[in-house]
Amino acid sequence: MKKFIAGKAFPMICAAFITVIIAGCGDDSSNSTKAPVDDPTPMVTPSDTASTNPSTNPSDPSTNPTTDPATDPATNPTDPVTNPETPTDTATTPTDPVTNPPADTTTTNPSTPTDPTMTAAGFYRNPAAIGLAVSPDTNGFYDVGEIYKAAPADAKIVFVLRHAERESGLGKESPLTAVGEQQALDVGAKLASDESFYYGSTDFLRTQTTAKNIATGRGEGSAEVVTMDEINGGYFLTVPSDSLDAMVSKRGGSFKYVAMWCYEQPFPNLLVNLGLPGYFYELMPRGDQFVNEVILASLPYWKRVNVLITHDLLTQPLAVYASNRTIDLKTYESYRWINYVAGITVVVTADGKVAVLPTRGVERGFLNTRDMVK
Repeated sequence: MKKFIAGKAFPMICAAFITVIIAGCGDDSSNSTKAPVDDPTPMVTPSDTASTNPSTNPSDPSTNPTTDPATDPATNPTDPVTNPETPTDTATTPTDPVTNPPADTTTTNPSTPTDPTMTAAGFYRNPAAIGLAVSPDTNGFYDVGEIYKAAPADAKIVFVLRHAERESGLGKESPLTAVGEQQALDVGAKLASDESFYYGSTDFLRTQTTAKNIATGRGEGSAEVVTMDEINGGYFLTVPSDSLDAMVSKRGGSFKYVAMWCYEQPFPNLLVNLGLPGYFYELMPRGDQFVNEVILASLPYWKRVNVLITHDLLTQPLAVYASNRTIDLKTYESYRWINYVAGITVVVTADGKVAVLPTRGVERGFLNTRDMVK
């Protein structure tokens, strides 16, 4: 009997024991939800530096357009307003904004999610859609003088332009060159008429001087230039422009990466891991926001024609936005960057239609960094 128990019962006891162990492990992890791994890529926000001049593109040793030695903003596009003054004109914060007109569905293809001839907010990119008989040049820019002459007398116009050519310094007191002064006078001559304009600028000497020289070129020698915080160079950035410079100054310069962001080009993995994409707003919605909250909301308090002078870190993305990325300001591959006294024009018709057009004040709407010499 003892042998029987040992021979028969022992295997049964072992089997029961193994069954208990398997039952304890029977909750297959594939049927349960794993807790997410909390390992986000840290957002690095470099501390601001005293200098706002990023290093130049390693592939482009030149740093100046034809007359501005060593520091042309094509190699330092930020030209930032790091501490803009509070606007002195309370009219720039209106309480009676112009209502954004709805999109014209007659020109929108319902079979596509978006119409490239219009922005998401319903602003036209084709001047013919608002009855404006002007044509772009071969590079996609419209001339300031042609827009002004073609616009109906009851239409409102806002030019948002980069300052004219400046001296080498990047501080607030860096003046225009002699060429820059003449550029602004020439733009004014294109806009000559008997009506007075509204002039706004940042609190930099070069932007204020550009606005005054445009007024002088028009024949408005004593025109007031209002300081505007709303048009500072960092509108498309979520961080101070100095922080952007500190991140990329040794990796090709901010102009390169601003252009890459404008055209939705992927950043190098290192900069992605450091959080560079988070330094920028999304281009197209932010462009619509600028037109709505800075331009249209202020029009009831401005004049029929308005000239706003700012910096390239604002006018570069605005021009790309207005063209739906069709103009070439791809500094990272074509070496093109927004030119002096270039940017966009916003035209608002009497019936509320709005057009946004990439605009130039001089012969070309872009600087070519390959033409620059030290």
